[in-house]
Amino acid sequence: MKLNQLIDRGNHLMISISGIRGTIPEGLDPLNIVYFARAFAEITGRKIVIGCDNRPTGPMLRDLLTGTLLAAGKEVLDIGLAPTPTVKAAVFQQKADAGVVISASHNPLEWNGFKFITRNGFFFDRKLFDRWHAALRSNAFPAVNYRRIGTLRQLDAIGDHIDAVLTAIPNVAAIRRQRYRVVVDGVGGAGREALPRLLEELGCHVVRLFCEESPGKFPRPPEPTPAALRKFGSLVQKERAAVGFALDPDADRLVCGSPTTGAIHEEYTLPLALLGMAPGLAQNSKKWRRPPTIVVNLSTADLCAHVVEQIGARVVRSAVGEANVVGMMRSEKAVFGGEGNGGVIHPLLPSFGRDSLAGAALILSAMAAGKAVNVDQLMRQLPALHMHKTKYPTGKTDRDKLFKRVERAFAPAAIDRRDGLHLTLADGSWIHLRASNTEPIFRVIVQAPSRARLKAIIQQVEEQLGS
Repeated sequence: MKLNQLIDRGNHLMISISGIRGTIPEGLDPLNIVYFARAFAEITGRKIVIGCDNRPTGPMLRDLLTGTLLAAGKEVLDIGLAPTPTVKAAVFQQKADAGVVISASHNPLEWNGFKFITRNGFFFDRKLFDRWHAALRSNAFPAVNYRRIGTLRQLDAIGDHIDAVLTAIPNVAAIRRQRYRVVVDGVGGAGREALPRLLEELGCHVVRLFCEESPGKFPRPPEPTPAALRKFGSLVQKERAAVGFALDPDADRLVCGSPTTGAIHEEYTLPLALLGMAPGLAQNSKKWRRPPTIVVNLSTADLCAHVVEQIGARVVRSAVGEANVVGMMRSEKAVFGGEGNGGVIHPLLPSFGRDSLAGAALILSAMAAGKAVNVDQLMRQLPALHMHKTKYPTGKTDRDKLFKRVERAFAPAAIDRRDGLHLTLADGSWIHLRASNTEPIFRVIVQAPSRARLKAIIQQVEEQLGS
């Protein structure tokens, strides 16, 4: 069988700059896994960090990946069950050459995958991804003599990650004095131990939900949507907690909960965390030669704009995907960034990517700085959100024709084609249509200044989708 036939599995396998995700076994079978690992070994250095979430197929992928890397003479550091940001931090802190997160993030249980990390804890950028893809196509494999077989070592990296967060976050002493009561929904995943450990270090009383091992299943749907977080929201209210934090399986996304409303829309995570950095940024504003930069992606709500006004900062937008946001943060020397799906990025942390631990600590820092009893007092500083997110199967949709229809329907509009089609209308409303990097779907996101305007735009978009 030719290699291109081996890896061509249609909608069962997604390969993009966001990594590899596939169903088991249709997309990710042992042959595919070994081929992907061989190509990774070809383009990386000797020391490799591996971590995974709690999916039942994780041990199988880990063992095939580890065996292939050992056959290539690599030094493998296995950190076991660990959040994606912890794996990234470990690559940086251990001065490793690369890393792999074994996870399919929020995809359903039949999916799993690999996220590839390069030196200093950054996800593969386009250049590295293209190198990996070329190695995959060339079918190269750097197997070594039996005398040079690699080594395997287990490592606890969560403690080092927590220490880094505690060092970077302001108001740690003030948080500890508040003794906040916090609900954590760990979805049985990679953050089920790490986030409670951090919160206890911050003096919080932690009420755990789905923070135990859940063999062979997720205790709730893995993506932290409002429907999936009903039990979480109810528990935050029942416990009269100061705040709640819910995770996805690999713990790079964070959704908050309020004692008044239950689960909060994921788009509020980023501005709430930014409030935790705002006082320090405002204090240093006179030292800046130019306004500090906040980077968000094209699909993120405009909520951060209401926070940056307080500190004289500016917001710029990147294409969707952590690698794209981080790449722009590095080029712009940004002080903060993230994605509206609950991904908070603090550039001074060794994870330098979406980090739920950093997000939770920053939100608590904002609460403590304002002596807030609960997160509702922070929410009052932010405007109402009128946003709609939906997704459609890729199917036989001709996206180019669809995009042209939508573009014509909303003309005139400011157009951004860096990632699908992004239209900004005269009243500040915007529409983003793009193909997903992680699922066989395309996404439609709309934000508007009012509920009525949002409803009208959605209806108009749906008319074009049905054309």
